[in-house]
Amino acid sequence: MLSKTSLKSALAIGVMTASASAFALPNVFNDTIANGISQFDSTVALTGSTVATAQIVSGTSVYNYTDLGGNPATVTITRPDGSAASFRGPYTSGGITTTGGMININPQDGGETIPGFNSGVTFTFSSAINALGFEVGDWATCCMSGTRPVGTPSTGSGLWIAFDGGQAFLTANALTATDNPGYAAAQSFTNFIGAIDDTSTFTSVTFFGDGFGEVLNVGGTLRFSAVPEGSVTNPVPEPGTLVLAGLALVGLGLSRRKQ
Repeated sequence: MLSKTSLKSALAIGVMTASASAFALPNVFNDTIANGISQFDSTVALTGSTVATAQIVSGTSVYNYTDLGGNPATVTITRPDGSAASFRGPYTSGGITTTGGMININPQDGGETIPGFNSGVTFTFSSAINALGFEVGDWATCCMSGTRPVGTPSTGSGLWIAFDGGQAFLTANALTATDNPGYAAAQSFTNFIGAIDDTSTFTSVTFFGDGFGEVLNVGGTLRFSAVPEGSVTNPVPEPGTLVLAGLALVGLGLSRRKQ
């Protein structure tokens, strides 16, 4: 049986272990095009980094830019399986037009772990990044009643992002048209979506939707950067570590009462 001193030490180790077992949630942007661009750019600027841009031109899948090191770099647009993406011109809704051409998505259920992944679009960077934002058209116009097998909430038309083919996370979910910030502000089915995952850097980002039947498209002007690790997001304890920390604190309290 542990002595009081040993019990306190063991519980303290448990708390430290819980504190170390943390993950960082990506910083997500979902707003009107104008507000989203402003918020994304200012967030990147606060880290001391700069935003590179690539205006989408219909039919062009490779874009040149200069990375933060001053080196020539490229971003290539494909489907998640590497096949060619399809393009269209700028998207207009409610008097608001995207700042560049768009890439067609048209979400479809292909039997993936998160249905819709393979009908999305992948941006592949020759110089690693961890911040990416773009404009979205035709989201939340319909198709919100389907049930998704994973993710929260369980229904809606969702917009998903995955870094380097890893775990996809839900950046936005619509149960009504007004869940689209562009529609809520000006009855325009346009919005800006962005994400920063400063836990590392990545060479590819996949974006997709799960509102099956929706004519979704993405593009306008891509905005991207590589911000310093840990400069934006805060670590969030995993649920299991929160329980562990709570039990440890309870145990310390009980040992004090016995003393």
